[in-house]
Amino acid sequence: MDNGLLYRSEFTGTPRQPGPTSSKGNQLLRLIRAAQPITRVDIAERLSIDKSTVTENVKPLIASGILREDMMPADGVNRRSRVLSFNDDKVFFAGVNLGVRRSQVGMTTLSGEMTEEVDFETPKTASYALRLAREHVDNLIKKNPDRMLAVVGVSVPGMSDPDRQRLVFAPNLKWKDLDIASALRAHEGLRVVVDNDSTAAAMYEARVKIRNSEDGLMSNFILVRSGTGIGVGLVLGSEVYRGSGSVRGIAGEFGHMTIVAGGKACVCGNRGCWEQYASAASASSLYMGDRPALPGETAPRFVEIVSKAEVGDVRSRKTLERIGDYLGIGIANVIMGIGIPRVIISGRLVYGWKFIEQPLNEAIRRSIIGKIDGWSIEAGEPAGSALGGALEVAVEEYLAGL
Repeated sequence: MDNGLLYRSEFTGTPRQPGPTSSKGNQLLRLIRAAQPITRVDIAERLSIDKSTVTENVKPLIASGILREDMMPADGVNRRSRVLSFNDDKVFFAGVNLGVRRSQVGMTTLSGEMTEEVDFETPKTASYALRLAREHVDNLIKKNPDRMLAVVGVSVPGMSDPDRQRLVFAPNLKWKDLDIASALRAHEGLRVVVDNDSTAAAMYEARVKIRNSEDGLMSNFILVRSGTGIGVGLVLGSEVYRGSGSVRGIAGEFGHMTIVAGGKACVCGNRGCWEQYASAASASSLYMGDRPALPGETAPRFVEIVSKAEVGDVRSRKTLERIGDYLGIGIANVIMGIGIPRVIISGRLVYGWKFIEQPLNEAIRRSIIGKIDGWSIEAGEPAGSALGGALEVAVEEYLAGL
């Protein structure tokens, strides 16, 4: 939409019309959302731009009611100052995380607060899962009669199409070629955006990093999300990268790269995929080994293995250490392939981080990456980035259109 807002290329030079490619304009809006309430001076300092440039960009948004400017009371040291924040009175956003085992639907506003979360077991039938999700979205609309649902963001454990409307393939769900946007479009004209869950999680982690950073920018990083499977989200040049052309939406499917030739069969049809050895779900088979289960014996779930390790169970600790080793092997490959040295681990695997971290780092040190300074691995969110990622997809789509 054209609301009169002009972004300058790199905030200098000739003004240009806003749009999804307005990277610096997006950074300004992301910073306001992550750090609100925030002064114009703080925005200018953190983005290294002139205060007048900030003023030029925010004025139309204040006039339209998207942003508001309030007076912050004096604290006894500083004078009263004007602070910017998003107006939460007009719109809200719905997020739908379609997980392999469980799914969530929730809402957020531009303040970033997540509310109205609903959790349910993911049905095996795609049509039923989408019908349940649509019912929950409809309920959110009914509960918020004074606000407009602006965008629905959907995160899926698989590949989305280039237009971010359809699920191309989700191996662990065995779902293929689903028109998710049409199924969740509650009314004509409502924007529904579908993204890979690891890409969505990377967007969520990026907002956390913006809030805590000194410059308000998303630094380059790789997000490795490990749960039932493994996915990778990429933040390059301060933007989430999804691939290009006909393969846009496929970037980051490293969970299905081969790390053990002729290894375990994977749901994707390949053998020896990374997620068969380094995902949270792989812990059960690694714990059991090659022996058949004894009568009445069931393989423990990942959280149970972590609990056993916490009280000193050697077998459980060895299992988590093996996962860490395989995870490190794959991460070293990803770093070498992409050239980004900072990695954030997300998903259920984080619950066992204290047992996984050391063998993971040792595996990277054995690789060529270990001979180079500057790489880092850190733990991110174990759970919040699931629905949080879907909500970020929705909000980012909205901000890109301002």
